[in-house]
Amino acid sequence: MSVFYQSHAVVNYGRDFVTAFPENIAYYYQSKVTNVLKITSLHDNTYFSITFNGTSVDKGTLSAGQIKNVSLPDGVEEYQLNRSSKSIRITSDNDITVFSISRRGDSVQTNVVQPVGNLGKEYLIPFPNFTEITLMFNTYGVSNQADSSGSSSPSQTYNFLRLLIINAEDKDNTVTIKLKQSKDTTFKLSPFELIQMQGNDSLVKVTASAKISVLLTHPCLDTYFCRCSMVVHQLRPANLLGDSFLVPPFYMTNYSRMFLTSDQSVQLKYGSPPLYGSQTLDPGSFNLSFYQLLKDGFSNITTSQPVSLRLIRTTSLIDLIPVSMFSACYLVHSTSTTKSQAVIIVETAQVQDVHLNSRRFNSTVKWNVINGTKYSWAAVDLYPLMSQIIWHASSKIAVYVFERMESWAPYGGPAISINEEPDPNGCVVTPEVLDVGNLSISWQASLQYCATRGGQLAGPTWTNAHHYMAQKLTEIGASGQAWIALRRSLLTTEWYWQSGRSFSFTNWAQGQPVSLEKGMCASVWMEPNGNYTWSSVRCCSSLRPVCYIPTRWFSLINPFA
Repeated sequence: MSVFYQSHAVVNYGRDFVTAFPENIAYYYQSKVTNVLKITSLHDNTYFSITFNGTSVDKGTLSAGQIKNVSLPDGVEEYQLNRSSKSIRITSDNDITVFSISRRGDSVQTNVVQPVGNLGKEYLIPFPNFTEITLMFNTYGVSNQADSSGSSSPSQTYNFLRLLIINAEDKDNTVTIKLKQSKDTTFKLSPFELIQMQGNDSLVKVTASAKISVLLTHPCLDTYFCRCSMVVHQLRPANLLGDSFLVPPFYMTNYSRMFLTSDQSVQLKYGSPPLYGSQTLDPGSFNLSFYQLLKDGFSNITTSQPVSLRLIRTTSLIDLIPVSMFSACYLVHSTSTTKSQAVIIVETAQVQDVHLNSRRFNSTVKWNVINGTKYSWAAVDLYPLMSQIIWHASSKIAVYVFERMESWAPYGGPAISINEEPDPNGCVVTPEVLDVGNLSISWQASLQYCATRGGQLAGPTWTNAHHYMAQKLTEIGASGQAWIALRRSLLTTEWYWQSGRSFSFTNWAQGQPVSLEKGMCASVWMEPNGNYTWSSVRCCSSLRPVCYIPTRWFSLINPFA
């Protein structure tokens, strides 16, 4: 069995991604491995391209809300400790999300692939004592873990994670590995080259001259009943850490340790009466032993400096979502036929407004108050092998996905963040926009120009709509004369809106509109200190268009892909 536990950033969509598939159990294992990328498009007519090792794997055009599963070629796994060109690059001309899945028999790994925009040039490196955690589940191997002097044995060395670094940019990249008490190691990576190296507990930080993706990985860590599990964990860069966290309940996630990493001294506070406390920690990585006290429920943790906080089990690591990085809308992919659940955190006063796809959650969902906070949590069963959208109408939330393999081993992590800002009508992928084009063109060409931007020529058909247009044009400092979606009929010479709405509201300037031969189309005078009055103009005149792009909400057209 194996797990790929995922990190989380503010939003997880973009147009440029880079990733890799570390070794799952063993490349020579008898079961065939299948590696898949699940691409989801947020917009219509989105062109995407996938390359592996510099060679094209797939490309195509997707509709808004369409999911595309792309099977990767054999040999995509990286199992050697060395430099390699086995990176996978995904690009598109509009926003997409990327989710990776690897299966080898009952072994499953999943990952929310982060867009290059969410990557960084500096990463703090945590190295949990997996030997200690392994011993919790392996009493059969205690005598083999250390010699009489207490020094590390080959088994302990084997339990150190590997470090996999990918150059995420199309240029040479100078990478430095900082160590506790040894000389730093510096090397260069070519564009999209990766390197995998054996880790140890002396690693502190990775810095680079350009953006990199950093993963901790191990092909086969000992677990229980003489079995082993793959571990892969994508690190969050140092600029995306947090100082306030809500910890999922121990019994829900089956995690046995909590691990904190910071490069500064940290004052930490946790819990609420009667179980609460504080600690002062030096720079570095620390196992937080008090987590065992919190196993019966959620807890809040705050720190004086930004940190990364992870839950740890022999099979996985998972980043906790800082409260500052809660989002309004998440895309959830279920990959298990055994068990899939979403754990949702929301403000207690807002629990009734959490939605699954187009409907509110069933009233039978049990919400549990998180003591000492304004939040509650709930666990909701997900439909197997289905993609769904969880969103809130007015509040930011956190969503985790926890799944089970056939062997009942857990895997999962933060869901895919789509939008930070709540909206009462759904998950917004294109917010409402009103803007003025840069080119001076005819009225007819203005219709086409706005349409190519996914909108329409602005039509202030009633008082509030006109006030909204005036406000937005004032905010952007627009001036001069521009087209609106109003013209005369060639048959009746009556004024009409392109939208077909009733022509009842007007805001003509004094002396307007002029005679037919002087103007069949309408424009607005963009005067911040005026009333944004209208004038009739010859339709072939050259003016800039005022484009209105309406809000568009996210929905899936093939959720079982």
